[in-house]
Amino acid sequence: AHFTPDLKITQYYGATRKSTDFDKYDVIVTSYGVIRIDSESLAAQDLLYLVLDEAQAIKNPGSKTAHAVKTFSAEHRLCLTGTPIENHLGELWSMFDFLMPGFLGNQRKFNSNYRKPIELYNDTDRAEALKRRIAPFILRRTKDVVAKDLPPKTEMIYTTQLSGAQRDLYETIRIAVSDSVKEAIQERGIQ
Repeated sequence: AHFTPDLKITQYYGATRKSTDFDKYDVIVTSYGVIRIDSESLAAQDLLYLVLDEAQAIKNPGSKTAHAVKTFSAEHRLCLTGTPIENHLGELWSMFDFLMPGFLGNQRKFNSNYRKPIELYNDTDRAEALKRRIAPFILRRTKDVVAKDLPPKTEMIYTTQLSGAQRDLYETIRIAVSDSVKEAIQERGIQ
């Protein structure tokens, strides 16, 4: 409203939402839940831009949400996320598969070219190659750039003593994990 007061905006959500003439609007705001439910009618729209906020919602390429947004027709696509990778590189592949299908190869090729060498073997050459490939398409802004008025990160560490059954359970799990780590090191080496 402040910068572009002429834009016509609609919110498409809720149990009472109706199919509407989206052509009358410049911006349509909806949720991932609505996208999953109404994917057919929404995918039929010709969009100039499709912007996914909190794009980690499509990190699982097999999810209904990821399938739905990938069927949308849009000239330009954009992902906004503070956490492009939470668990593994496959999540990054899923977002790029939405943005530019084929850019990182299909999922199988990506896994063999990048994910497996980087995650299993700490292959720094493959990691650097992936970084160079995607760097032109990523704008990373840190908190100090976005919100200069925020104080620096504060960490508080509290130490807690376990007692009784809690301590016994912890020790049992710690010993079991320690043994399995030692076995893995003997079998595969420290790397």
